[in-house]
Amino acid sequence: MSTVIQSQFYKYHDTIKLEAVDNQPVIEKINMLVEELRASLKKKSEEDGKPLITFSVETQGSNAMGTGNKPAFDEDDYDIDIALLFNINKDDYTPLEVKQWVHDALNAKQFRTVEWKKPCIRVQYTEAGFPKFHVDFAIYANANTDKKIYLAKGKPTISSDQNKWEISEPKLLKNLINGKYTDSLERSQFIRCIRYYKRWKDVKFDSVNGKPTGIAITALAYNGFKPHTVEYFNGQENINDLKALIEFTKYIINQFDFFTKRIKVNLPVPPYNDLFEKMTDDQCKNFSEKLKHLKDVLEAAAIEPDPHEACKKLQKEFGQDFPVPPKEDTAQSRKRAVVGTNESA
Repeated sequence: MSTVIQSQFYKYHDTIKLEAVDNQPVIEKINMLVEELRASLKKKSEEDGKPLITFSVETQGSNAMGTGNKPAFDEDDYDIDIALLFNINKDDYTPLEVKQWVHDALNAKQFRTVEWKKPCIRVQYTEAGFPKFHVDFAIYANANTDKKIYLAKGKPTISSDQNKWEISEPKLLKNLINGKYTDSLERSQFIRCIRYYKRWKDVKFDSVNGKPTGIAITALAYNGFKPHTVEYFNGQENINDLKALIEFTKYIINQFDFFTKRIKVNLPVPPYNDLFEKMTDDQCKNFSEKLKHLKDVLEAAAIEPDPHEACKKLQKEFGQDFPVPPKEDTAQSRKRAVVGTNESA
């Protein structure tokens, strides 16, 4: 692959990645929310005359795994996932009871709304009347007799049998993804390609419900991504994100069942749920078709002799943030490549 194209992938990654320094205002909001919850629990303890209930805080999701992206569009909402690990035994409280503590503590201020979601309590912030970002607080019982961690699932408006404590391993998932590759070049490419794919889905899918989730993409990458950072024959360093994306796309396409036309990937930690189970058959079909088109574009870019034209193809898939080098800057490198081919022939 042209070094020009690889340099555009690097620029693209630098543009779309979301890191802690970019999230500082959000981090300040999260710290404020956590302190509000601590104060509420302290007040509850004093009023009830019962021991103070404590908890620890962990980041989870894309922020913890280093795979977060900035919103694809200015009006887009994005999420921050936070784990609240309560020092309680699940047998002493119902999941709704513990979630109610969090809901009531955080549902006391203007400029934000607090919503019950089945797997979390969501705090939604808006700007100029539009959703800007939200914080999903996943609530866990972390002091159980069996030494396992349980997630509080449910909300008041669903049937009681769906309100339950579900075994979960939030720290294990983070450790699995972060520890997938020990080689720094391989790990960096692994993370970059997850981010490329997550931005691709945000650009190419209109419906939230029909869009594959970020964790589904990450789980697919955990299972099937193969790094391309060295030459196969001589072992020399040759970082090739385009080739890695082509092979990863082929892997995902091959995960679709021949008979059902559906795709399935399980979360690699408990509860091992299918991360595509909520997508309909038509949505799975749409995903498959978009993947096949992406593969064709990636392969066409790989054989395109002009980096300018190759990057134009890639920009149509990955969005306007993917840079296209000026044609005059790529003309000389293209000429050298053609001359070299003729000489070798």
